[in-house]
Amino acid sequence: MAPNGFTRYIGYDNADVFKNMLIESYAAAKKNGLFFEGRIPMASTTEISTAAGYAAADLSDERSVKSGLQSWLSSQRLQYSAEVITPLLTEAIKTCGANGKNTYFVLLCWLMKYLSIKPASLLYIGSGTLRELFFMLILSSCGVKVTYVSYGNDPDFEKFSHKDKVQTIDGAMSGVVQIDFAHIDLSKAAQLCEMRASAQQVEGIVQRLNTTAAGIFEDLMVDRRTRVVKNGGVYTEDGVIPVYCASLIGYDDEAVYNNMLLNFKEGFAKSKKQLIFIEKPLDNPNADEIKQLGSVNRSSVTTMIDELALKIKLNGDPVRTALAQTELRKLLNSLYTGNPTVVFNYGSKFISWLYRCTQARKYAVQYEDIPLILYYGDISQSELYFLHYMSRVGFDIIYITPNKLLLDITVDKNLDNRMQIFQLPQTKDSGSYPTKAIKMKVNTVAYSAERELDTMLYSGDAGIFRDFQFLNSQTVTLRTTLEEIGILWKQEARFRQGFATSGNLVTVPNVFAKISGVKDGNVNAYWEEIRDRLTPETILRVKGEKPEQHGTPDLSAYRSFYRNGQIDTERLKTSSLNKYSYLPDRIQDLLLFKLQEAVDSKFLKLSGDDLMCAVMHFGMNLDKEFMKLLQSFDFTKQLPKLIWIDAVEQTFTLEECIQLVLCNLIGFDILIYTPTGYKNLETFVSSDAFEEHTLNDFQYNLEVPKFKIPSETRNSGLFGKLFRKG
Repeated sequence: MAPNGFTRYIGYDNADVFKNMLIESYAAAKKNGLFFEGRIPMASTTEISTAAGYAAADLSDERSVKSGLQSWLSSQRLQYSAEVITPLLTEAIKTCGANGKNTYFVLLCWLMKYLSIKPASLLYIGSGTLRELFFMLILSSCGVKVTYVSYGNDPDFEKFSHKDKVQTIDGAMSGVVQIDFAHIDLSKAAQLCEMRASAQQVEGIVQRLNTTAAGIFEDLMVDRRTRVVKNGGVYTEDGVIPVYCASLIGYDDEAVYNNMLLNFKEGFAKSKKQLIFIEKPLDNPNADEIKQLGSVNRSSVTTMIDELALKIKLNGDPVRTALAQTELRKLLNSLYTGNPTVVFNYGSKFISWLYRCTQARKYAVQYEDIPLILYYGDISQSELYFLHYMSRVGFDIIYITPNKLLLDITVDKNLDNRMQIFQLPQTKDSGSYPTKAIKMKVNTVAYSAERELDTMLYSGDAGIFRDFQFLNSQTVTLRTTLEEIGILWKQEARFRQGFATSGNLVTVPNVFAKISGVKDGNVNAYWEEIRDRLTPETILRVKGEKPEQHGTPDLSAYRSFYRNGQIDTERLKTSSLNKYSYLPDRIQDLLLFKLQEAVDSKFLKLSGDDLMCAVMHFGMNLDKEFMKLLQSFDFTKQLPKLIWIDAVEQTFTLEECIQLVLCNLIGFDILIYTPTGYKNLETFVSSDAFEEHTLNDFQYNLEVPKFKIPSETRNSGLFGKLFRKG
């Protein structure tokens, strides 16, 4: 029988790992082997008398020694080889001291006592004598796995003539590891031993295949047998598990993208393969799931990780159970940075999520099947680690999101670059996974040519733009001198400094200024300046002596439409609070976007519920006439104007301030004429939002003349109703 290994440990590098190895060796020895700590017990009188019946007549004659051994082996029907044992036993008789006969009977008694139980392994912890070293070598030659732990305190080993047959393992540490073997939980130790043996059996069985962005959905539908053969392998029932692990981030054409995802999921549902679909974030383990994990020994990180792994059992799938245990241990060890609690939290998450993805879906996978986990939407670091883990356990993985803001975390947490990451050009919020097909259009040759010409002409490089080319805008408030306002006032947006375009977004430079006082006290010139700045696109408002009485609005209806400072624009858009549902989506979306921008801008001196509810209420209650104006507003051309004259002591109301900020963010040019220099919009608007120009004289009790908008156009009269009067 070929030797099964004789290993001598004189040191180690990791005390926890070494201790676990010893416990497993002890468990294996107690189950079907031999364990000695200190010395091997000497034979009793009865054992010596029994051995005498098989003793060699002449210890100097190998044939006589062999004959006695063979006689005993035959009587016990043992399959060990006397041919192998005899030379070693004869050498021990000659080299282990002057009393060769005593050595012979000690070794013969040990062999007769311990080989008769047919041990699979032997664990010896102590300082072995020369006789014990020969005994362990003989057992190793008989196929017994021998683990000898001496910590280097075995001077007789230097006298041992068969050192070359022993594998000696050293390490940075050599101190004795204290273990109370009498109180070891043998059942758990046996499980750990079995788990590690299973880990060796499944090592390398999962292989990640390469795919392409265009071919990933087709590849995921292919069964295991076809994958193996297609990739040049030989298919066997218990062979490799070829998996795909990929992500698709971003989107291209919206209709094509929508229908592609919908068709894939529907097609997969018709197949025999198992789909595990995740769209909502995976919650942390609840109290019941933590309770089901049971107690875990946290005396060391290694022990904790091993015991967590032992919690995993996938019914009907021993291969993936072994993979799940093995890969959990690898992953948790790689994530350990000095804080055991973090490792435990990761472990409990991964195990709970594993069970949610399998047992909760009546998991009973056949080895032939490769289940698919499809994760859609925004994702966290822990969830990316989990997908990586499940890929190594033998599951197909596809992570999909149209939101390219998730690209950085996906790349950063792509352990070992296992996940193939494919990018598409456009980005948008993840939203929900498509549930309805979008009707698609097929371009004619003429239409395609027209679009190509359109792209060339209206790319923005030549400063030529289609009417209403841009759906979205952002504004930048110009910091100007007072004189520059007059120059810019009637200038189209595209000719102003700071104007820019990028994709579907246009940057609109506009004016938002307060002019306090009257230059040199010249009231006539003051009114003439205002008259000169009136255009057909101007609304002129004069602040009255008394504020308008509207009563206190009920804002509670808006509280359910935001969370953590973010307006749920989709819900608000479809709710009864949206009075503009009849308008094109681009106009509704623009206004809703500007409501959120007003919240985020910090221009309003409000916070919390007051800010969120007030912005939604006053922003969703503008006059219909204002919405008509907004519908005709082209961001690249003449900007609409808003001029306020405030010659009284009344400050602006919250409604007026919020609507001023919205007008600024949408793209209006705004001037606030305040001959008194008194405070007005500052009541609720931050000074960061506007520029203030202070002149050298202040005038009080002025009577504002009647101004007339220069001409009646199709837009005439609309601005006068921008702010409701009742």
